[in-house]
Amino acid sequence: MINELSGLAAAMPRTPIAKLENGQAVDTYFTCTEKTTATDRNGKTYLRLKLRDASAEVSCIHFDPSEEALGVSAGDVVVAGGTYSVHPQYGPQIQVRRLRLAAPDEYDAGDLVPVSPVGTAELGERLHALIDSVGEPHLRALLERVFDGSREPGATFGVAPAAVRNHHAYRHGLLEHSLIVAEAAAGVASRFDSVDRDLVVAGALLHDIGKTQAYTSDGMAPLMTDAGRLHGEIVIGHDMVRELVAEVPGFPAEAAKRLLHIIVSHHGMREKGSPVVPQTREAIIVHYCDDMTARIGAVDDAEKATAGGESWSSRIFMIDAPAYFGPRQTGADEA
Repeated sequence: MINELSGLAAAMPRTPIAKLENGQAVDTYFTCTEKTTATDRNGKTYLRLKLRDASAEVSCIHFDPSEEALGVSAGDVVVAGGTYSVHPQYGPQIQVRRLRLAAPDEYDAGDLVPVSPVGTAELGERLHALIDSVGEPHLRALLERVFDGSREPGATFGVAPAAVRNHHAYRHGLLEHSLIVAEAAAGVASRFDSVDRDLVVAGALLHDIGKTQAYTSDGMAPLMTDAGRLHGEIVIGHDMVRELVAEVPGFPAEAAKRLLHIIVSHHGMREKGSPVVPQTREAIIVHYCDDMTARIGAVDDAEKATAGGESWSSRIFMIDAPAYFGPRQTGADEA
């Protein structure tokens, strides 16, 4: 799919964000993933931005923006000029001095769209193995219906991101994340005779299904949809699974109730968006495996964005702290 986006020979040369060095001049193209207009104490307008390419995302600040820069929106491909630096407290950032929209012949989209490091063939094999391991016929029929790539929601699930940022925020990221959660949860469930392993696998694969509608899956960067902002991925996911369950003849009411509970409780706390906390064994397992997977994914992303030779990342939102990687040689992050 990325091959459809790449290959523009006229694209300007560039250094990926992950390979920029402290003090390096920057003058190339990025995807703008976030833009906030602010005013300083003197009443002067400036911009706070997030710029991304296929390798990483970086925070930026742009003082004295032009009218064209003020017109930039999240999702636009832009050309930014400025200086990259690594702040001891706030981490990597670019002080932007010039910002404009990029012309279509100035960039190669393949440089900008991040993709899962796991190949689609492997993702597909792992998905089919999990579905084949489910013995309960109604749950298995539901999973086969959901992950049918020839129709929705399976077609979008296969390419959707798992987040706008923080973890697995790239094409195929939702499928990769869901598989890791389901594989980990299945392993935990097999250790407890009192746990319904089939229900755990189904709940783990479906826990984030609302993200197929909460985030965009096309364009240069994942963004929140109107439905995602207004309803949230948990509400969307609950409604989607309830409708999909109704398509499976004879689906047991008790299994549907317990499956939907996994969906609505998987964030674990009301403060984190779940209307209820996990109250079944299966929901508890899925929640903790989801949380663990997301946190490790965020640390992995932070390591890729940390300069070679640095043992600590900048602050990671999901763990509210920097991560420690131990001694690292220059260039180790590029391996």
